[in-house]
Amino acid sequence: MAKTLKIGVIGAGGIANGVHFPSLREIADTGMIELTAVCDNHIEKAEAAQKKYGFKKLYTRHFEMLKEEELDGILSLVQPDKTYRVAYDCMKAGRNVLMEKPSGITAYQANSLARTAEATGVICGAAMNRRAIPLVQYVFKKLKEVTEITQVDGLFIKYSDIAAAWHYASAFNTDIVHAVDLVRYLAESEPEKAATVVGRHNSPVDNAWSSVIRFRNGVTGTLRSNYQSAGRVHDFTIHGPGATAFINLGFGTAACDATIMYGTGKTQYSISAAGVLGPNIEKLDGLEIARQELGCDSSAYYQYYGYKSEDIDFFNAILTGGKTICPIADAAKTMDMVELLLASVI
Repeated sequence: MAKTLKIGVIGAGGIANGVHFPSLREIADTGMIELTAVCDNHIEKAEAAQKKYGFKKLYTRHFEMLKEEELDGILSLVQPDKTYRVAYDCMKAGRNVLMEKPSGITAYQANSLARTAEATGVICGAAMNRRAIPLVQYVFKKLKEVTEITQVDGLFIKYSDIAAAWHYASAFNTDIVHAVDLVRYLAESEPEKAATVVGRHNSPVDNAWSSVIRFRNGVTGTLRSNYQSAGRVHDFTIHGPGATAFINLGFGTAACDATIMYGTGKTQYSISAAGVLGPNIEKLDGLEIARQELGCDSSAYYQYYGYKSEDIDFFNAILTGGKTICPIADAAKTMDMVELLLASVI
């Protein structure tokens, strides 16, 4: 019988209750993990999590939890400005840790954590959630089977007062990093050159960024983000001569679907002159793909949007001694890209 992992959680706030705690409860029901301990500086949050999800013990100081509990893995679900300290302390205590994004609020912090993981020999994974969405993995695999990828485009815009919401660091580092990471992941290369146009709309701080990127392997990319739009719009497009995929992760509401257009091999100069060539179109339902992947009804956001998948991935890495889908060393490269884009302003 496989070992049941003893798991602790540090941080019992919004993202914990919204997506990770429900995921952990379902995983615990399979016998893969035991919900051993939960910690939050606000005791009422820790008590609520213990009561609702069945954690065996609660703490208000993560140092005490690290000292008292023999844990196989820890989920760090604290606010971005606290992620470095908690992940560092977990690793120095010899504990495997999965940290919510971002992996620190600077590239320096992320690279420091990567060095710490290497020095301590423990697993440190970054929850770069978009990679773990079952639909994204499925589409990416299909495209690589039929085409060379030549361009990746990412879009992540919403409406928010980021000067108030992200008051301790740029929202580009702490929120748009999701889109930066997936563009880099899909390009399968590191950025070579970039240029970014930055804007401020009704804000005392930068809140709009539009970047063009050339990767070392020749792939080109774009990334657009803006916090002064009517609502949340999030999508990615992957292009190649054999196929193009459009991944819809939300237009105003939560979404998870994709369309793949397979190339005909014929030159298409002008629809108005030559007519539509009639490419082969495939529609994909992200909820159905998640259902097949996870063996559940997949109707919950945390299931089809990758949160449960990234938690399972972390636990499998502990059990097998393998790597997570986004090891901290790779997450640090995404933070390097974040700072390259911000330094390449035109």
